[in-house]
Amino acid sequence: RDFMDHYATLGVPSSADAAQVRDAYKRAALRAHPDRARGDARAFLELKRAYDCLVDATARKRYDAALASRRARPLAETIDAEEMDVVCVMMGREGERGASGGVDAYARACRCGDAYEIPVAELQRLRRELHDECVLECGGCSLRISVRLKPIGADEAHASARMARA
Repeated sequence: RDFMDHYATLGVPSSADAAQVRDAYKRAALRAHPDRARGDARAFLELKRAYDCLVDATARKRYDAALASRRARPLAETIDAEEMDVVCVMMGREGERGASGGVDAYARACRCGDAYEIPVAELQRLRRELHDECVLECGGCSLRISVRLKPIGADEAHASARMARA
């Protein structure tokens, strides 16, 4: 369902060589390791998956081809994050739907009947990192949308600037 961007996960460019990938993995794995006080098991597993793929030349070649194919698909539409609804998405093991527990997510219905979804925490992280947009894939078809993001605090800064001019 979700297609991880291994390069983004490790924080390396797609041109990074194996040594750069290994160094980035080691740094990130030390921070996310579940045995550390603030470790995150899920993040650690994502790092491991990304590392395993990018250091294996054959796997990396297949991954790069799949990534290029996904990025070449046209966007169905471009929307603002504020146009999405916040819903509780039931998640199970490894992000599977339908099990106990849930996570708040931004969602927008797709024309196929499924939805584009992103966890609220992930969207907030992207905003904190000052990303201008993110691309979401539908869970039920191959359509994608671009979601424009405002950095956290942008609304407050804009309001303050307006008040200062008044």
